[in-house]
Amino acid sequence: MLDSLKSKAKVLVVDDSQESVDLLEYFLRPAGYEIFKANDGAAALEIVENTPPDIILLDVMLPKVNGYEVCEKLKKRQSTFHIPIIMITVLKELKDKIKALEAGADDFLSKPFDSVELLTRVRSLLRIKFYHDEIIRRNQELEKQKEALLREDLLKKELTNLIIHDMKNPLFVIQGNLQMMEMNRPVASPETREVYTQRIARSSRSLLRMILNLLDISRLEQQKLEIEPVLADLNGLVNDIVESLKDIPEHQSKSVHMKLREDFSSIFVDKNIFERVLENCFNYVFQNTPEFMSVQIETSQGKDDSIHLRISHDGKPVPDEFKEKIFLKNAQPELKKVGYKPARGLGLIFCRLAMEAQGGKISLDAQIKDRNNFVLEIPTVKSLKKGT
Repeated sequence: MLDSLKSKAKVLVVDDSQESVDLLEYFLRPAGYEIFKANDGAAALEIVENTPPDIILLDVMLPKVNGYEVCEKLKKRQSTFHIPIIMITVLKELKDKIKALEAGADDFLSKPFDSVELLTRVRSLLRIKFYHDEIIRRNQELEKQKEALLREDLLKKELTNLIIHDMKNPLFVIQGNLQMMEMNRPVASPETREVYTQRIARSSRSLLRMILNLLDISRLEQQKLEIEPVLADLNGLVNDIVESLKDIPEHQSKSVHMKLREDFSSIFVDKNIFERVLENCFNYVFQNTPEFMSVQIETSQGKDDSIHLRISHDGKPVPDEFKEKIFLKNAQPELKKVGYKPARGLGLIFCRLAMEAQGGKISLDAQIKDRNNFVLEIPTVKSLKKGT
């Protein structure tokens, strides 16, 4: 590792004697080091602040700020204490060497010095410095991985809570209607029993759709869900789903306006999966359309012979910053926190993944601000042939 990094190592030489600076540079430059120079302590501190070196060769006797003070200042800073410092001095006394070590110096050399000894000590301290830097880098990577895992764990918990909450609703409906049927069994009319039965059936379908979404989202993310496209009638699928939703009492006050072109209703999709895409999308639209407000559905020609199905509705528009996030799994808790209702059972996440798996797309039109306008780009045989 040292050999690969040696040529990049920055060495700061601090000495007020130009002859000493030139000599050190003469020895160091052939080894591939990048040399920085300062002729007093104050200049050295400024260079370290702006361009931190990998090692410092520091003379003791300096103007303005002496070498001991420079060393002590750098070793007390969190950002520079790890930079190795070799003190260079003409002083021979043991007390001077001890003073250098007390100031925080990592090593020292006495003038005149031997070039081999100089290079050996520089190389040795750089090796320690690079090992230190590598440990810091790896620790930072581990911290990032730890933070990512913690975020992922928190997301899983939040998504689990959302899903459990969504699944409880149809279960409560099923349980409540079964209790009502039992309580009113002796006196309930056939019409009343039919109402209970329909509610249980709708809630059962809703619960089943959520379970299938969760299973298929995992398979779609791993690209393990087999897609079997066939020719299908888009207009027929849309009409069937809309009619079933309009039969639900809470949606009966909502008006639906459809403009489905008859000249290109044939699409090329996995019919079962695409039908669930429509169910999830229409369920979300109807649930977020207030009473006595409207839903508009229309088809148009898209690029490359695809068909565009636009589903727009009155109600609270999705803010611009969430128009892409609404289709992402990790954004669902965030949507909930800002007071916007995410799709039940991760329905829109399933829609995005399922459409992409079939060569299509689902999005919210960012140009329309006063209402939500979902756009499904649906593949046809011609569009898929052009894409290959």
